[in-house]
Amino acid sequence: MPAALRLCFFGDSFINGTGDPTGLGWVGRACASQRTASPDLTVYNLGIRGDKTAQIHQRWQAEAQARLDGVTPAQRRLIFSFGANDSAQDIPPQHTLAEAECLLRTAQAYARTLFIGPAPIADDAAADRRIASLCEDFTALAARLDLPYLPIHGFLRQHRSWMNEAGAGDGVHPGAGGYAALADFIRGWAPWQGLFD
Repeated sequence: MPAALRLCFFGDSFINGTGDPTGLGWVGRACASQRTASPDLTVYNLGIRGDKTAQIHQRWQAEAQARLDGVTPAQRRLIFSFGANDSAQDIPPQHTLAEAECLLRTAQAYARTLFIGPAPIADDAAADRRIASLCEDFTALAARLDLPYLPIHGFLRQHRSWMNEAGAGDGVHPGAGGYAALADFIRGWAPWQGLFD
């Protein structure tokens, strides 16, 4: 593992870990074992509840540079996950995709970058269908950009802990069990593992 890796996570409430009583979310859980292996690992959770793709596009670069410009490019890592709020607010997918493409192209030029798809919304079937469709669009976009992309919607939609906890809570965010399941899923993804090489 390169010395003093710094990871910036950008996204919405699912990056933030909203609903998790432990405060860890999937980001805290997925990074815990890596922190054990490398005490020099620094993790910045920059998820903002309610953020849409355009808002993340507007803020990510300044926030990343404030945290990463002091280290070499080899030590920088960016992880993005967004799109659920766009779908919930019925933003036209072409707008979301245009923002995402510009954001991700710029990110790839700055640091090693991963993209994780949006999570399902348990209590809004129409929005959830839009998320599923957006995930397909994101798959095509990531292929064009040669960017590692992990769609999580289908996995979480079928996962009992995620859906039951979200349904019992605010209809969107799971509790600790749902985030733990997502963290395990992401930890098993080869590009995630490769971030720490």
